[in-house]
Amino acid sequence: MATDGPELVRSLHPAVPDAAGSGDREDDSSWPAGPPRAPLLRVLPGTPQAASTARQLAVQLLGPAHPAADTVLLLISELVSNAIVHSRSGVPGGTLTLALCPGAAGVLIQVCDGGGPSEPCLSAVPADGAEHGYGLLLVDALADSWGTLSSPEGRVTWCRVGGGALGHH
Repeated sequence: MATDGPELVRSLHPAVPDAAGSGDREDDSSWPAGPPRAPLLRVLPGTPQAASTARQLAVQLLGPAHPAADTVLLLISELVSNAIVHSRSGVPGGTLTLALCPGAAGVLIQVCDGGGPSEPCLSAVPADGAEHGYGLLLVDALADSWGTLSSPEGRVTWCRVGGGALGHH
């Protein structure tokens, strides 16, 4: 289901950046030739399986030859997992919305969740060797840019991955 969904997300949260050149890849020599890829918008259940579904959708949209595919898949996993664990999207019957906007400037990933008691923020690397708590540190390290916006209706956490391999920090 390709749709103009990112405009919907921006209408709810207008400060979320759009993907410059979205849908226009004529100047992007890093992708194989083919028709422009339209943005994708999907509502997913707030269950752990949503991360796997989101990755599959990204592979279908971008194709395995996209130069940032591995980074995009990792960041989608982190943002979707965080939405399920740290927002009302993870309660029984909860949902989240994934928007993927590929373009010449890279890929914009947006995860819209049900909001929660606190804002996403970077934390220090856990000193005790914990297995959790690294998600936003990975997003910060690998994405070109990222941010989060909240409203009474929920929250959008987004990141942009350039058309090259890893982020440029």
